[in-house]
Amino acid sequence: MNASPATGHPKAAVVLATAAVLLAGGCTSSSPSSSGSSRPEGAATVMPEVSSVPRLITAADRTLPIAPYLLSDQQSDELTAAQARLTEQCMARFGLHYTAPAPAPVFRPRTPTQFRYGVTDPKTAAVDGFAPAGSRTAPTAVAPAAPSSRTTLVLTGTNDPHVKPGSTAAGGQVYKGRKIPAGGCVGEARARLLSEGPEAGGDAELSDDINIDSFESSRRHPLVKAVFAKWSRCMETRGFSYPDPLAATGDTAWRTRTASAKEKAAARADADCKRRNNVVGVWYAVDVALQRQAIQRNSAALARIKKAIDARVRIAAAVLDG
Repeated sequence: MNASPATGHPKAAVVLATAAVLLAGGCTSSSPSSSGSSRPEGAATVMPEVSSVPRLITAADRTLPIAPYLLSDQQSDELTAAQARLTEQCMARFGLHYTAPAPAPVFRPRTPTQFRYGVTDPKTAAVDGFAPAGSRTAPTAVAPAAPSSRTTLVLTGTNDPHVKPGSTAAGGQVYKGRKIPAGGCVGEARARLLSEGPEAGGDAELSDDINIDSFESSRRHPLVKAVFAKWSRCMETRGFSYPDPLAATGDTAWRTRTASAKEKAAARADADCKRRNNVVGVWYAVDVALQRQAIQRNSAALARIKKAIDARVRIAAAVLDG
């Protein structure tokens, strides 16, 4: 999901177990000021040892080590609002009245880890199935009216279909005696917020990669594979045959507008078998260990990312404070 040239939508979606059906991918964005390297260095070839495994029913209130290097929802919203305000102010300098469109409504978990390991509450699973309430149907957003060519030119720096709107390759024209900034007013706003990359405003690629890679790699860890086997045997006693929780979540039979009785039963069994075998506790512990390993190997780049996040958030706060 690419960032809108008008809003930037600076939020990268967090990896969720339910992504197999509903929330796959994310608005991953990067900029030279924050991304560091594009992939974690020294990808783990040896799975880390896990010395302690908590007993968890849910990980909703647990944090992950990579969290300080990712934007929170609040930070993301503040950056979006600040970019909108800066863009509107820039457009006003050119004598154009412009109101940035409101960000498209999206489903958000209560915390980044609420559904990272899938459904965990048998009661809600029996009602909603594998899809968290509110996530199955995307909220509808009213499409804004298409801007005029002159508005588009000042806003994005180009009317040329061969030039990326809002990019540094756009802009430079003169409109009403004023030179359009690089990338138009969107590009100017992004630059002010230190988010002048090709897709401004989101999480650094390195942070996103660590977040995603740890989740994917955790499924291959011996501890997780062993607890998945226990979970699978538990599911078989309930009449469901899946090798692991992601296979259950990603069953194509669940791609419906509403949860069927069978999906609800499978989701409830999934949550109950996780609880009985401490699947979330084991999975979370391994996920954390893998992230700590990657953070240690990329500490310098991540320190720069954290510094960039702090700077961007300070600038956004100043913009919003007027």
